[in-house]
Amino acid sequence: MMTSETPHSGGRNGYYKPSTRIPLCDRRTLEEHYDVTEEFGFASDSPLTELPEYFKPWNDIAFNLQQLMEQKGVRDEVEKLPLLDHNRLETKAEWEAAHMFLAYITQGYVWQDGEEGIPEVLPRAVAVPYHAVSERIGIPPTMNYFNTVLVNWKWKNEEERFSGPENLDTVLTLGGGSEEQWFFKATVMVEAECGPALYAIVDAQQAVFDQQDTKLEEALIVIERAVVKMVKQLRRTRDGLSPETFFNVIRQIISGWDSPAFRAKGLTGLIYEGVSDEPLWWRGTSGVANSMLPTLDAALGITHRPSDEVILEEFTEYRPGRHAAFVSAVARGPSIREYVESLPGSNIQVIYNKCLKAVQLFREFHLQMVTRYIIIPASKHVQKREKDTTGTGGTDFMVFLKGLRDGTIKAQFGKEITTKSNRKSSPSTGHGVILATVVVCAVATLLYRKLSWFI
Repeated sequence: MMTSETPHSGGRNGYYKPSTRIPLCDRRTLEEHYDVTEEFGFASDSPLTELPEYFKPWNDIAFNLQQLMEQKGVRDEVEKLPLLDHNRLETKAEWEAAHMFLAYITQGYVWQDGEEGIPEVLPRAVAVPYHAVSERIGIPPTMNYFNTVLVNWKWKNEEERFSGPENLDTVLTLGGGSEEQWFFKATVMVEAECGPALYAIVDAQQAVFDQQDTKLEEALIVIERAVVKMVKQLRRTRDGLSPETFFNVIRQIISGWDSPAFRAKGLTGLIYEGVSDEPLWWRGTSGVANSMLPTLDAALGITHRPSDEVILEEFTEYRPGRHAAFVSAVARGPSIREYVESLPGSNIQVIYNKCLKAVQLFREFHLQMVTRYIIIPASKHVQKREKDTTGTGGTDFMVFLKGLRDGTIKAQFGKEITTKSNRKSSPSTGHGVILATVVVCAVATLLYRKLSWFI
């Protein structure tokens, strides 16, 4: 390997052509321009836990949603609400918290009576400010990854920081109790573990631009270690969330207006009174709207099938604008993959492959979670009238998620990798569980018309 000060030679053409794609972000601007921090990742570093006194009517309903859902009293309370002036929100944190509070109130209003009692209209007192706040912060007026994860958390003991989901609380809970809380807290932990990788990606692209091999190697090591920790935290979801609660309770109440329940009633969306006379259509909460994996894909040069890329692009509007801008900036920055490709047999290429392997493991465990929380519970409900394994995002999820995993495998250098051989070489990924996924999914496909994803 050449020194970090000397541009290397080699590659298929005998040299590396310096990149003309300059780094579009640096460590100093990540937080200011993109709302990304090394400790919190894409999660908010200081989410509000309560709105100002003027918005007390929103606070009162949101903080009591669990009880109101049990008593089927959300709609009664919402219909008493005055139309508050959303322009009295001042700080960025207040606008973001307002979006979360209104999202939870809306979900409670819509799903209070289950799938049989979906309303056609969201009352003006919620619809008008919800739509306005959404336009202000640049994401749709629907429950999504942003308002269930990124701003919906607080410390139990701030001194212990991100020691584990046990040290976090959610700000709001809808109707799934402690298991719902655990589901989202575990995801916040995944976001926190991703933080160092995001900063290392910036370092890696700068190293590519400067042709500094040592710095690139150091950055790739940080990325790989961070993703391994992300997998570890994702696994912890199982510690506090049962398949029964997710499938029968949480899956429904975090769904959007694209769910089978809406279609069964002939509804094409929800009318936001005072905003639109026609129904507005939005997807529900889905982990596909996270910015972590798209950033890793963009940084490491992982590409997917065109059909999968279309789906990923559709979820861009569900991400905060600054986060989507960061993904775009990374994608347009110096290509780490092209640089590594010009170093065949090098230690850098070995470490780069380890990064890809870690992302692969993340996606493979995600597939196992889909099996645990969607496919298997659905197979136990085949006698129910609603024969559907729809999750919360609204598309055929197993084919989609397997495609993302396969794209990650194919990106690895040094050998032609197939899904089958890859599984055999990696028993730690849970060969038996993944094989069971294929078998159960095949059965589920015969039983149900539509599949979707877990998060």
